[in-house]
Amino acid sequence: MMTVLVALVCLALGFGVAYWQLAPRKQVVEGFQRRSRVLYEIAEGDLDNVAHDLERIAEAEPGDSTVFLALAALDRRRGRIERAKAIHRTILASAELPIEQEVAGWVGLGRDLLAQGNEEAAVGALTRAQGLAPRSVATLESLAKALEQAGAWERAAVAWERHEKLVEGRRRRESRIGRGHAIAGQALGALSDGDSRKARRLIERAVELAPDSGHVWTVKARVDASVGQAVDALESWQRAWELAPAGARYIVRDAWDWAVGESAVDDILERMLASLRMAKDPQLVLALASRVARQHPDQAAAALERVGEVAPEAVLALVRLRLGRGQRDLAREAAMHELRPSPVFCHACATPMPRFQFRCHSCGSWDTAVTVGSLVIDEASRDTKAVK
Repeated sequence: MMTVLVALVCLALGFGVAYWQLAPRKQVVEGFQRRSRVLYEIAEGDLDNVAHDLERIAEAEPGDSTVFLALAALDRRRGRIERAKAIHRTILASAELPIEQEVAGWVGLGRDLLAQGNEEAAVGALTRAQGLAPRSVATLESLAKALEQAGAWERAAVAWERHEKLVEGRRRRESRIGRGHAIAGQALGALSDGDSRKARRLIERAVELAPDSGHVWTVKARVDASVGQAVDALESWQRAWELAPAGARYIVRDAWDWAVGESAVDDILERMLASLRMAKDPQLVLALASRVARQHPDQAAAALERVGEVAPEAVLALVRLRLGRGQRDLAREAAMHELRPSPVFCHACATPMPRFQFRCHSCGSWDTAVTVGSLVIDEASRDTKAVK
């Protein structure tokens, strides 16, 4: 009996020692498996399961602030900004936080505030992060964007210039474009202050840095118009709406208002017709056709018909144009033309969405699927209400 008892005690001790040695290794393996699963789900875009798994990892490893930083960033992408802010502030309250994670906490908090539209507070948080890590590329980029949104154009230009010196290749080009946008903002500020000479000098520099930016060319058109450079303004308006077709409706409207005031309607129409002949973007065609239809209805109709297969709103404009000219048969023919389904986007984050899907796979928002045409109609109704 004593021999059996000793054997059982030894066996128990053996199991205890084995468990003592293997349990930590098992926890490490399980933690590695959980992280691997999270990486896979991120690659698949399965944000809901990523969030669930990160919460489980955070419960199992409450001392790992990296997991909480990742969870906060994911919450911001899913629109849960208040929770993301709370997590970042909790992390920053830790007394023994490594410097790189403190920087990440301030950057995350700044991005949270920026997502809420609190640009001033966001700039403060990101400036704190940049002070802790003056050569951090991600921090400088976030700070530059926050300064742009806050309208601090001079500081934004400086931040983009510093960012440009720290990166290479495509990112350096993007930094130059960002600096061009910031300098264009400075030009607008100088223009509003009545300093046309400074505005012109700044916008010329902005064009050098961002020659393919519709925003920069729009600002240049306004500067050219303010200093009486009509020929330059005409070219700048045309470059602006061709480079920024998504904003063509507003650019074309501003250009038309300027041309009417300067008695340059014929000149602006010539530019619009030149762009309309080559335009393939539905939004650009719609914006230009609406202006040239009265004087040049055939060219407007041809352009609308060209993009009608991919833009139902262009077909609607074509039908109205035909009816306005008394061409009922042609209007009926256009209305009966078979259309492709209009692309669907998430109204919250602008990500393309499959048709008949009610939840965005990118940001997780529900019932935000809209077509390009509905966005155009919605903006038009807003303008009509504003005029009334």
